[in-house]
Amino acid sequence: MSKEGESIVVIGRVMREWGLKGEMIVQPLTFAPERFLKLKDVFVQIQDIIEHKKLKSVKPYRNNILISIEECNTPEDVRRYRGALIKIKESESPKLPEGVYYHYQIVGLSVYTVDGNYLGKITSIFATGSNDVYIVNNDDREYLIPAIKDVIREIDLEARKMIVKLMEVVEE
Repeated sequence: MSKEGESIVVIGRVMREWGLKGEMIVQPLTFAPERFLKLKDVFVQIQDIIEHKKLKSVKPYRNNILISIEECNTPEDVRRYRGALIKIKESESPKLPEGVYYHYQIVGLSVYTVDGNYLGKITSIFATGSNDVYIVNNDDREYLIPAIKDVIREIDLEARKMIVKLMEVVEE
């Protein structure tokens, strides 16, 4: 949560320092890395500590983003941020079309079959190229649920619940 109580969401991870002026290479963890170019400030999370930081500069760099934050003027200043998460207020996220969700909205949902059987919670998402696969875990088992219309029947973000129709398993 931000200081104002609004949820904050991850959009990147600090990889390492770059150059001599306190810049850092950030791996975008968002479908729209160009969103970085419009930002004026971010939240930086190192373990359990979240700091609000003003951005001094932002520019594309290969498949990553180069940023410079206040109080970082040397490579040594940046080193403490290696592995840190870059976050923004949830309200700053672009609106998505109906039926399309951010990963942070999906991870943590409870998953049930159309028959009402509880499968577990979505713990992570694996991108395959053609569609995402939701990793669902409970105490006994792990399920791999393809994010396709034939399987995902309902997503209720308010109830934090997903309904799925499991695919038939063919055994020889």
